[in-house]
Amino acid sequence: MNQILARQFAELLEISTRQIFFVGGAPRSGTTWLQQILDAHPDICCRGEGFLGHELVGPLGDLVEHWRNKIEGKNSALFKHTNGFALPEAEDTDFLARTAILRALRQQCGNQVYRAIGEKTPENVFAFPALRRILPGAKFIGIARDPRDVITSTWHFFRKPFAGPDETAEKFALIADTLPLLIETHRAIMTIVERFPADAMIVTYYALTYDAERVVGELFEFLDVSADPTLVSDALSQSSFAKATGGRARGDARDGEFLRKGIVGDWRSTLTPEMNDLILREVGWMYDYYGWQA
Repeated sequence: MNQILARQFAELLEISTRQIFFVGGAPRSGTTWLQQILDAHPDICCRGEGFLGHELVGPLGDLVEHWRNKIEGKNSALFKHTNGFALPEAEDTDFLARTAILRALRQQCGNQVYRAIGEKTPENVFAFPALRRILPGAKFIGIARDPRDVITSTWHFFRKPFAGPDETAEKFALIADTLPLLIETHRAIMTIVERFPADAMIVTYYALTYDAERVVGELFEFLDVSADPTLVSDALSQSSFAKATGGRARGDARDGEFLRKGIVGDWRSTLTPEMNDLILREVGWMYDYYGWQA
């Protein structure tokens, strides 16, 4: 075998022996914070966003199907008297996706060796069943945040700088736009945990804020890396709000910045009681599931 090919396949084989995992959740739910906590562990490499499920696996399936149709058409038109060219099979799509993902994760690691290697893209919540099929043994970590805080964060990051004179109407419109995606996302996360209880874990923004040492220790154990308290403390320090924002304390708000305020319950400063009632009518079931206070 060509030496370059032999080396590349050997690298992919080696990466496949590591604990592969994917992080996902609704946008503005803390997926980046979670990713940075994990990446701060010396035995974990977790970067984002690679769009491996959202922009690679799905489109690759469409590409292989188009390729198959082209070959099949040519075989039927010109090569009826022979066998024609072999048609790609369903497994070929998974094989191509598998090598592409492993290659991307290998590049992410550079020359370092890690026990656990992951990627964070919010939309991974919808792609995990396919990702798990492609990479058996892969694990999934989802993060959930109070929908009211998600909507508030979305408002201040995307909408408020461009809001018109009727902010109340625009906030109601944002709620109407956001809730369907939040419902779909949380249903997907819950389904993953129900289907793959040994390979999936949910953390909440609330728990990461108020019970961080315990939660992060459980995350590290889930990925089979050391959960030594010193490593947990270091990871939390390296991924702190102050560190990520250049020294700002939690609660020091900066509208329009990616990391705006970093607290639980900020929805009270932005949403009206009527908005709160509307949200709870639509997604109140989440609060029982996650143990949140409505």
